[in-house]
Amino acid sequence: MNKKTLVTSVSPDGEALLSLLSAADPSTKATSSLLKSWNPSNQTPCSWEGITCSPQNRVISLSLPNTFLNLSSLPPQLSSLSSLQLLNLSSTNISGTIPPSFGQLTHLHLLDLSSNSLTGPIPQELGHLSLLQFLFLNSNRLSDTIPPQLANLTSLQVFCLQDNLINGSIPSQLGSLVSLQQFRVGGNPYLTGEIPPQLGLLTNLTTFGAAATGLSGVIPPTFGNLINLQTLAIYDTEVFGSIPPELELCLELRNLYLHMNKLTGFIPHQLGKLQKLTSLLLWGNALTGSIPAEISNCSALVVLDVSANDLSGYLPGDLGKLLVLEQLHLSDNSLTGLIPWQLSNCTSLTAVQLDKNQFSGMIPWQIGNLKYLQSFFLWGNSVSGTIPASFGNCTELYALDLSRNKLTGSIPEEIFSLKKLSKLLLLGNSLTGGLPRSSANCQSLVRLRLGENQLSGQIPKEIGQLQNLVFLDLYMNHFSGGLPSELANITVLELLDVHNNYITGEIPSQLGELVNLEQLDLSRNSLTGEIPWSFGNFSYLNKLILNNNLLTGSIPKSIKNLQKLTLLDLSYNSLSGAIPPEIGYVASLTISLDLSSNSLTEEIPETLSRLTQLQSIDVSHNMLYGSIKVLGSLTSLTSLNISCNNFSGPIPVTTFFRTLSSNSYLQNPNLCQSSDGIICSSSLIRNNGLKSAKTIALITVILASVAIALVASWILVTRNHRYIVEKSSNTLASSQGVEDFSYPWTFIPFQKLNFTIDNILDCLKDENVIGKGCSGVVYKAELPSEYGYTMNITEKSDVYSYGVVLLEILSGRSAVESQVGDGLHIVEWVKKKMGSFEPAVSILDSKLQGLPDQMVQEMLQTLGIAMFCVNSSPTERPSMKEVIALLMEVKSPAEEWGKTSQPLIKQSSNQS
Repeated sequence: MNKKTLVTSVSPDGEALLSLLSAADPSTKATSSLLKSWNPSNQTPCSWEGITCSPQNRVISLSLPNTFLNLSSLPPQLSSLSSLQLLNLSSTNISGTIPPSFGQLTHLHLLDLSSNSLTGPIPQELGHLSLLQFLFLNSNRLSDTIPPQLANLTSLQVFCLQDNLINGSIPSQLGSLVSLQQFRVGGNPYLTGEIPPQLGLLTNLTTFGAAATGLSGVIPPTFGNLINLQTLAIYDTEVFGSIPPELELCLELRNLYLHMNKLTGFIPHQLGKLQKLTSLLLWGNALTGSIPAEISNCSALVVLDVSANDLSGYLPGDLGKLLVLEQLHLSDNSLTGLIPWQLSNCTSLTAVQLDKNQFSGMIPWQIGNLKYLQSFFLWGNSVSGTIPASFGNCTELYALDLSRNKLTGSIPEEIFSLKKLSKLLLLGNSLTGGLPRSSANCQSLVRLRLGENQLSGQIPKEIGQLQNLVFLDLYMNHFSGGLPSELANITVLELLDVHNNYITGEIPSQLGELVNLEQLDLSRNSLTGEIPWSFGNFSYLNKLILNNNLLTGSIPKSIKNLQKLTLLDLSYNSLSGAIPPEIGYVASLTISLDLSSNSLTEEIPETLSRLTQLQSIDVSHNMLYGSIKVLGSLTSLTSLNISCNNFSGPIPVTTFFRTLSSNSYLQNPNLCQSSDGIICSSSLIRNNGLKSAKTIALITVILASVAIALVASWILVTRNHRYIVEKSSNTLASSQGVEDFSYPWTFIPFQKLNFTIDNILDCLKDENVIGKGCSGVVYKAELPSEYGYTMNITEKSDVYSYGVVLLEILSGRSAVESQVGDGLHIVEWVKKKMGSFEPAVSILDSKLQGLPDQMVQEMLQTLGIAMFCVNSSPTERPSMKEVIALLMEVKSPAEEWGKTSQPLIKQSSNQS
């Protein structure tokens, strides 16, 4: 024989089990100590590992959880184990479908096939398992609908179906499963429909989980009948309506998770009767009204999160009764009034997030009594007064953010005595005084952000002792004196921003030792001397901003080493010499190169042609000369200014240069236009000193042209009106009330089309109007075939559209707005803004401009990528793969996003 045949003497139950062994991966059988015990020569399988038998040697339990079987399918022979009561094959790497024959295992009490790769539908035959108490099918890839036949499982206590691909709705028949204690269907994104009110009949239910689904409708008021319910998890769904006050009857409720829905209305004051409630998460809805004082009766409450709603009114002082409350998240609402001092009675508090509200008054000094407090966020309010020195008593505090308020006075030295404080953010207040030397005592500081205040004095050299500092923001203050060289000791520093101060002296060359620096902004000070050669050590630097100082000397050639640099701004200094050719080797330079308003001389180096991804360049107001031919190679440019130099020769003949206004070339009298980019066309010489006679002649021609156009338009409209009147009065066969557009049109298609002008004209009627814009009325047109589905779109046009969407998101504007932005298309509007010397941040939606500086910087980088996508030349646009790569470069450390104020508790799938 070619193949060895295995002769067995095992019982029929044993043979059924061996079908499982036969289907298992061969390597698994060889290495698994458990499966090695499955000896076919045994008379019964009762001694095999994972097997339990009855006194009659019938298999009643098959339990192999977490055994790597690697089955491509479940053998249907297992259904012959007619005495089987427990079948547990969870986490065994099984794929394929659930055999309908499993419905024959009528003695089953437990069926666990969870955490595998099962596909296909849930067999309706499982409804025959009338003794089944526990059904675990979660964490697979099961699809199709929930069979209503499962309503026959009258003994069922636990039903876990979460984290699959189930679709359809929840069958209302499941309301008959009166023994059910756990019902979990969360993590099925295609599960839709309303939550059946009949589920309110499941009075033994302790857990109901339907999170991360497509369920809609309202939360059934009948859920008030679930008197044993302990966890209600309906979050990240399409559920709307109000929170049913009937939930007050669920007196056993511990966890109420209704966040990330579309709930409206008030928070029911009746929830105050839930004295066993420990977690109340309602964030990310559209709830209105005030926070009911009755919530303070939930004496067991540990987490209260109602952030990101539309709540208003005062914060009840009665919340101070919540003695075991640990997390209070109220951010992103419209709460007003004072911060109640009674919160200091919540002595278990570890996290308080009150940011993005309208709180006023002073910060209660009693907050210092919260000895377990770890984070306190109050940014984006209107609180005033001084920062309480009592924060120094919060010895567990690691994050304090009071930014964007109206705080005055000095920074209390007591804060710098905190040994665990890693983030101190006081941006955008009216703080005065100096930065205490005692700040060096706070060795745990990772982020010190004090920008946009009125702090003064010298930057203390002791700050160089903060060995863990990653972000140092001191911008827009009144600091004076020199920049301490001791800053070079903070070797982990990634961001140093001191722009808009009164700092004098030379830039310490020691700063070149900050090899981890990613952003350096020393602009708008009174710094003198040369740019240190040591800046070439900044191998991770992506932004170098030194504009508006008194810097002299040449641009150091060591700049070639800055291979991560995306933005370089050296404008408004007194730099001299040539533009170093080495700049052309900084291939990462994609956002902006600004060398304007200096004393640079000589020609633009040829190496700049290598910067093919650069979007903006400004070398205006220098003493540069020679040809600008090299600029024609910069195919990604969206903004250019070379005015006030002494350039000469022809202007490059590219699409970009044809769109530039004359403002980009001002006071370069020897520049000229050309038809070939090589020889000047004398008739098109750009002479900025035009004689008045020529100007007058030009204006006269323009005015005459406009007058002729207006007269012609009037004649055309009059004739058209007369024609329409005559047509409508003489033609009775046409449809009543439909305007006739048959007056001769000029129709010039730019490619072969299989529809005619008549097809279009038939659609120009009132019922097809879908909008009105600055260019006229917009009609919907259904044809017989800035045709539509012929897939003639290109990847480059796709990228352009994606860039437009990015611009819409960042600016908060639609693609065309007639009321704002002069009716320009958004691409043209952004280009105009970028060319107007306004700060780039002005392009962003005003709602985004108040976000943390790091986030704003990332949005500006994304703006640059968007402009890359909408390059006027399709061939120069990136592929989507390249766009993704660029976007992946725009990211900040995860810890910075703590300011989004989302809850610290995130639910795992087992709470679904």
